[in-house]
Amino acid sequence: MTKRIVVFGLGRIGGTIAQILSEHQNYEVTGGDSDPQTVARYASMFTTRLIKDNDFSSLLANQDAVLSALSFRDNPGVAQAALDNGCSYFDLTEDVRSTEVIKKIARHAVKGQVFVPQCGVAPGFINILGYSFRKYFDQLDTLKLRVGALPAFPCNQMMYNLTWSTQGLINEYANPCQAIKNYKHTLLEPLEGHELFSVSGMQFEAFNTSGGLANLCHSLDGHLREMTYKTIRYPGHCQLMRFLFRDLRLGEEGKQRKMLMEILENAVATTRQDLVLVSVVATGYVGHRLQQRSRTFLLHHSDSLSAIQIATASAAVTTLDLMMHDKKPKQGFVEQETLDAQSFLNNEFAKPYRDAELSSGTTI
Repeated sequence: MTKRIVVFGLGRIGGTIAQILSEHQNYEVTGGDSDPQTVARYASMFTTRLIKDNDFSSLLANQDAVLSALSFRDNPGVAQAALDNGCSYFDLTEDVRSTEVIKKIARHAVKGQVFVPQCGVAPGFINILGYSFRKYFDQLDTLKLRVGALPAFPCNQMMYNLTWSTQGLINEYANPCQAIKNYKHTLLEPLEGHELFSVSGMQFEAFNTSGGLANLCHSLDGHLREMTYKTIRYPGHCQLMRFLFRDLRLGEEGKQRKMLMEILENAVATTRQDLVLVSVVATGYVGHRLQQRSRTFLLHHSDSLSAIQIATASAAVTTLDLMMHDKKPKQGFVEQETLDAQSFLNNEFAKPYRDAELSSGTTI
């Protein structure tokens, strides 16, 4: 049966998601955006509508689901409109506070109506992958979740180019970071926990950032000794970010963050020539013996799409497809880690991930 899907926000990632779905026979897509030029650009590919005055509800009548690729500030409004119109809700946000609001909205869902926020790469695929490592051990001990969107050809002192939302990047670097330490859910400082590692001969660093774990800390609270999420960058990046965020205090909420966003967007070039690295390393006990297992994925940009577009759109569409065709329909808020990792990777929309898995070569 054809599913009617609305995609709000037709930027680089939202537009890619809408295109992928519109090219599949199982989906009838409507794209919504507040920019008339953007709406016109996609009008020949699928049905488009102009969003006026944040009126989301009028575009969701008689739809099966909405996927929001808008700012995290808009997502609670979209979720409420989805609830009012009886359709399911998906988004890509990494913002913890807006997700908590959406959880409360989801309590009023009707049967078959699901709310699945944070279903991109991190949070998103990394949570599904990390949770799946429970099956390898009698007792899971530690989980190291590491994700990075990086320029393929870095050429500045930061060793970084803007590949996605600047606002989202600042939130990651400035907000408290969830973790599990000594079997208890806790918060860590961002830009701390610095470490170096290599993948297939390439050197990287990683450090604490906010938002990547989504609900995973609650799902695994008390079930393992330690779990951390860190963002991957090239060596040297973290030190410069500490200077900006700590020494110059540009990570403080309010005018400082706005100033930092203007600095980054004016001085740091964007790029579509990027890569996305996803790695999970787990330790646990099989019998009385402590063992380690890992899985690593390295996605590259194509001629027409950046790696972050490919990785995020593929993850979001795969999650939506699995939920919309679930033979045992769920209701309300759904933690993405409850999705089976192998079913995710076997899905037709997840081919970029299947092609990107590395057989070995990860050291953390």
